[in-house]
Amino acid sequence: MPILASSAYNVAEDVLARLRVILNDSEITGGDIITDTAPFSFDLLNAAFERVQVELAKVGVETYTAEAWLLALPTMPTLDPEARLVVDDTGTNIFYPSGVGNTFSLTPQLPVDLIAPLKLWERQAGTSNSAAAMIQPNGGLLKQNQQQTLVDWEWKADGLRFRGATQSQDVKILYEKHLAKLAAAGDPVPIRGVVNAAAYFAAQIFAESRGGAIAPQAKLNATEEIFILKQLSVRRRQRKQVRRKPYSGRGGRQSPIL
Repeated sequence: MPILASSAYNVAEDVLARLRVILNDSEITGGDIITDTAPFSFDLLNAAFERVQVELAKVGVETYTAEAWLLALPTMPTLDPEARLVVDDTGTNIFYPSGVGNTFSLTPQLPVDLIAPLKLWERQAGTSNSAAAMIQPNGGLLKQNQQQTLVDWEWKADGLRFRGATQSQDVKILYEKHLAKLAAAGDPVPIRGVVNAAAYFAAQIFAESRGGAIAPQAKLNATEEIFILKQLSVRRRQRKQVRRKPYSGRGGRQSPIL
């Protein structure tokens, strides 16, 4: 991911430099212990970076969401309300209770950076129709035969599960994602204002690994920095009017044909 000169994103070296200051390792340019080439530096940095991601994702920071399409999901060869069309990291598979008619395909598969799906939409494969919102029933998939559309979905055992449909469907996913790991000093850190939080988390991890007395203070400082980032996100969203969806609502989707 390229970084522009005018971008507000920092790079990995900015976090490492801040970490050296916190740990008093900045007398030598590039550090004496926390160097760019030390075998533990980027593991340390990624551990802190991942912690920041988790903390901010808990309050819904949009940096961690993305959209992707699952194109041309296969049709179900036989109608069976207990059959399942499963899309996971292995590909797309159809399962029947009897095992007869099961199929396995390497594509499509879940996005490689997906943590969990948030919302799904569908439309007939190969068309430019508007995608219709799918429902996620609280009690699992609906107990009914397959229709022309998928209608509903559930997330189970790290896979998207559908009853399948009698026509091929494209599915759009809004999902929570992992950000790419940092591997070089110039890699951008795509979280605005993250330097202090990531550096203090890294300092905490480094100090704890050596029994350092500064670990509790580093943890406290990291928590304070994360709280500030959360406040910025929450206050920005408070400017928008939000209406809670009814608990039993189906997002405007018509009831399935029984």
